[in-house]
Amino acid sequence: MSDREVTCIPTTTWYLFDEKEKPLGQIYRTGFPEDGLQFEGGQRFETGEVVSFAELRATCSMRRFRVVVRVLR
Repeated sequence: MSDREVTCIPTTTWYLFDEKEKPLGQIYRTGFPEDGLQFEGGQRFETGEVVSFAELRATCSMRRFRVVVRVLR
């Protein structure tokens, strides 16, 4: 058994906002946001790019992030 087990259970919640501070919903991910990261699966868009992020207080064993997104599609 390794120290880095892969799990399909989401370990982070991303609260998404556009560059004008308009809420875009939230998504659950197994990874952490990174500046410039492109991703799919938003509630109000198809593809987005992380502009910036800030970690919020964790709750219920899940890390939470406020993520500013540039909507690409």
